[in-house]
Amino acid sequence: MNRTRCWKALLVTVQVGLMVLVAGCNRTEVAEAPPPPPPPIPERPLVPAQIRVLHASPDAPPVDVYVEGSTRPLAVRVAYGSTTTYATLPPGDITVELRASGSAATTAPLLTTHVTLEQEARWTVVVAGLFAGHDPASVFRALSLREPPRDAVAPDQAQVRLVNAGVDAPTLGFDVGDDGTVDTELLERFASTGDATGDVPAGEPLQLGVVLGTNAEHVTSFTLPPLVAGTQTLIVATGLMTEPARAGNGFSLLMAGRDGTLAILRQNPVVYAVHASPDAPTMELFAGARALFAPLSFGTMSGPVQVPPGEYTLDAFGVTLDHVRPAGAPAASSRTPELVAGERYLLVASGYLAPPTPQSPAFTLLPFAEGFSHDSSNVLVRLVHAAPSSPAVDVGLVGPEQRVLQDAPFVDQSFGGASAASGLPLPPDNLLLGVTPSSEANRYPRARFHLDSGTRVGQRLFAVAANPPGGSDAWSLRLLLVDTAPTPWTLGALLPEK
Repeated sequence: MNRTRCWKALLVTVQVGLMVLVAGCNRTEVAEAPPPPPPPIPERPLVPAQIRVLHASPDAPPVDVYVEGSTRPLAVRVAYGSTTTYATLPPGDITVELRASGSAATTAPLLTTHVTLEQEARWTVVVAGLFAGHDPASVFRALSLREPPRDAVAPDQAQVRLVNAGVDAPTLGFDVGDDGTVDTELLERFASTGDATGDVPAGEPLQLGVVLGTNAEHVTSFTLPPLVAGTQTLIVATGLMTEPARAGNGFSLLMAGRDGTLAILRQNPVVYAVHASPDAPTMELFAGARALFAPLSFGTMSGPVQVPPGEYTLDAFGVTLDHVRPAGAPAASSRTPELVAGERYLLVASGYLAPPTPQSPAFTLLPFAEGFSHDSSNVLVRLVHAAPSSPAVDVGLVGPEQRVLQDAPFVDQSFGGASAASGLPLPPDNLLLGVTPSSEANRYPRARFHLDSGTRVGQRLFAVAANPPGGSDAWSLRLLLVDTAPTPWTLGALLPEK
């Protein structure tokens, strides 16, 4: 029993010791609470992207713009030569759908294109090609262009990017300043300069020449309005070179700024000059120090000269050395009207340098814009009275009684006047025109001209009535026939029937 009590006493002693030891440890080593977890890092919000559509297909109808899967259009009634505002969309892959304007959202699209929108990026979708075309090289299509970031640019410079969307212009180059130097690589049809931007002078009108083909043949030029320094502009060449520059689908430039602005630029005006003055010698015409035309003698016409839009004072001099303007006063001067982009003009130099009578018209330039309509069955004729010694006249077909018919289309035309700009349609056969004084009632023609000599369907003729040099008779006439159908224009002459 004593041994049992001893073991119990020892066990109690050990337990008490352990309790004291543990209690001591708890007093000197207190465990720290674990730190709270860090707050979650917020995800960077997606910055939206922007996209717009520029309509540059000359024969396509107006379109409504959709994003696939949406029944609400981004833009409606986007017509040729216009652009939408930028639409803001979340980044990601989208399919742009174009439907004929006014069609239901369920209608099959005319055209679709896939675009991958990146954060903060801007895209321009250019609608190009011929809607009714079947040639794979020029068929209706969309060009998706990502706009590069705006780089630093000199304070007096702006940036431009170029796109060749001309459907009948296989290869184009651009001459900044129109000084004969091609400043860009040649762009194949529907190609662009990509992310590359060119710096151009800002704050003043800029000439831009266009060359065609690998031979870099200069074909036309444009006047760009002043660009704002530091801005970036997309310039899209579009339209048809085979159409007149004044036509709605003629070759032109669309200028689209990053701020959504858009301008349509027509080609610089083209001018031809014809010498119809009976007493002016061979001469040159200067605009300031520039000789615009090669020397002209009576009955000859210059080649085409393209100038920026505006008014010009043309000074006439005799033949000069190396086409350098002489120091003295010109023989005569004349002011042109406002020459408008997209138009072609005929300047008829007529009148007298030395008027034989006080009533005789002095030397002047008679300007006429080419405004012929299209007629595939007839010859179109526009009469110009440029015979300073002849009175007011009626001109019309000669009837069976050898008189000018009463319904003469050209009535009471005096010096400097012209018939309707659209031209009178005449059949290409049996074109016997008579010229009679408007003041005489007998309608007997003082001069008769057979226009069927060399005329053909489709011609669009200025018929310029002129007094030849040395002719003192008011009815000593020539008809100078300027055909505007081909490019360049051609000139022929008709002598009166004897």
